[in-house]
Amino acid sequence: MTCAENANHSLHNIQTLRGARTRDARNFARYLDETLELWGNEAQVHYGPHTWPVWGNEQVTGFIESQRDAYKYIHDQALRLANKGFTPLEAAEVIELPEELRRNWANRGYHGTVHHNVRAIYTKELGMWDGDPVSLHPHPPVESARRFVEFAGADAILAEGKRAFEAGDYRWATEILHKLVFADPDNTAARELQADAYEQMGYQAEGPQWRGIFLSAAKQLRLGVQPPPYVTASQDTILAMPVELLLDFLAVQIIGEQAVDADITINLDFIDIGEQWTLWIRRGVLNARRGQATDARLTVTGPKQALTGVLLKPAVAEKLSSSKVIQLDGDPTALNELSAILDDFEPTFPIATP
Repeated sequence: MTCAENANHSLHNIQTLRGARTRDARNFARYLDETLELWGNEAQVHYGPHTWPVWGNEQVTGFIESQRDAYKYIHDQALRLANKGFTPLEAAEVIELPEELRRNWANRGYHGTVHHNVRAIYTKELGMWDGDPVSLHPHPPVESARRFVEFAGADAILAEGKRAFEAGDYRWATEILHKLVFADPDNTAARELQADAYEQMGYQAEGPQWRGIFLSAAKQLRLGVQPPPYVTASQDTILAMPVELLLDFLAVQIIGEQAVDADITINLDFIDIGEQWTLWIRRGVLNARRGQATDARLTVTGPKQALTGVLLKPAVAEKLSSSKVIQLDGDPTALNELSAILDDFEPTFPIATP
């Protein structure tokens, strides 16, 4: 049998640190138990996409039972403490797996961790607010840091950061120095000291994701923002998107405040895949649905690859039309208007600094 990624030789992420929709820990446990109900008496091997096989019925059922109970424990205890008034961070500080579960290799935090999974369960079940009024409408980080440094003093913050670092209290050192770095990103002493503290946190982290994040922060503080080693929105990825997803991808590139007065309707005829769509932009929002609109200002006809290029870089339309790769029927200035309200994403941006 295989349980996809619901059962791994490492605790999984209920909410990935790379960014994705929050998963349902209760359903992880529920479906692992259903698996045992259906095939637990028969299974002789378990294999997964990111793990090694488990052989023998006793070992397979024990492995899945342990994974089931780990996710169920984290889920239930998070909600228990929520009902006692604990905030996500407070609950994450005190919840740990029982020893029998904790000592099982497959439940260790080599991928997800109990700490951030507890907080993810709060997010999934209760929403983004932790219930503390002070966090409901806080100042943005830079403004908060600037005010903090104004009354506490840069010298005092740096001195406390040094004291904490020398005491091995790296977590507090990074927290206190974060204020100074965000208020004054040119403060080299603060940046270097915070980098040293993050580096030590990285070396001490059991899970590779936490380690990578802390060490990446240290590198950024020392060397500045580095170009990413890869681009997630690669040409291959974009061309592989179904049309519906492609249009969703386009929609998040609309600069809302610049598009509030736009009135654009474009028909799209993807001749190689036999799909027709209409997109329209009004009130700063791009919507799309299957079919063709009778009042469209422009109809663009051609293969999916070419139309994808036109949607994401409308300036290429004239060249593609001249070479007969696509056909434009109607008012081509609609594409100029689309181009004017498209944002351009730069994947190289700061995280550890403002």
